[in-house]
Amino acid sequence: MAPKNLNFRMAIPEEFRNKWALFNSRAKIEEITTAELLKDLIEDYLEEFGDEIEIPVPDTEEKSAPKKRIIKKALPAKKKSFVSKKVSITINKGDSSDDEETMGIQDTPKFKLLELMRSLDSGDGVDPEVLRTAAQAKGIRNPRLQMNKMMRRGIFYAHKGRVHLT
Repeated sequence: MAPKNLNFRMAIPEEFRNKWALFNSRAKIEEITTAELLKDLIEDYLEEFGDEIEIPVPDTEEKSAPKKRIIKKALPAKKKSFVSKKVSITINKGDSSDDEETMGIQDTPKFKLLELMRSLDSGDGVDPEVLRTAAQAKGIRNPRLQMNKMMRRGIFYAHKGRVHLT
């Protein structure tokens, strides 16, 4: 397998830039690129140390190819379904009664709106304004927000100006 080309960037100090410009012009005179000229200079320099430096030649018969390491990225944590989440609902102190009960998931505005939608839907959907006013009458807070959430999650869908259950 042929080695990959190596790109190398080098910062040229201010005091050395005149010599670098001369090096570039010399490469142009010889009609080669500066990279080729550098390569030739490095090869000439290393020939002086030919006996001292031994370049290892890979033995394909004796040694196997080096193993490639595969680095696995950590997978993001799986999202839990809505049903498995525990819901904690805070109640304003002004609304709290003496006997504080723990609210279940069925007491959330979302589920109250779902039950209301099931009771109002006769098969051809419900007008969104009728659903919103009925939800306000039942004491469901922010019915428009709850409708939008349920549409995003695919529980409700709108068709021909009416809201339907999936």
